[in-house]
Amino acid sequence: MDWLTGFSIVAIAAGVTISVVVLVAVGSIRRSLNEGATRHSQQIKRLTETVATLSAQQSAAQTRIQQLADANRKLTEQFNALGERLSDADTVQRVSSGVKLLH
Repeated sequence: MDWLTGFSIVAIAAGVTISVVVLVAVGSIRRSLNEGATRHSQQIKRLTETVATLSAQQSAAQTRIQQLADANRKLTEQFNALGERLSDADTVQRVSSGVKLLH
């Protein structure tokens, strides 16, 4: 074997080794990226479900707040009406007791 054949064999072996190392590295990078993408898609799915749940809860809370506001308005109206009736009754009672004093 002459030196050129030996050098060619070493060069081919080095080229094959480098190619195998590069292919393994690219495969590892691709697998890592795929796993990362899978994790991200799962996180996005969970976040989407969480947002949907929170939106439903917010909608229910807004409905309940509106119901409570309506109930509060009705109670306020009833309280004011009761106050007016008591005030009118008190006025009528004062007037009638004043009339009794005059007679």
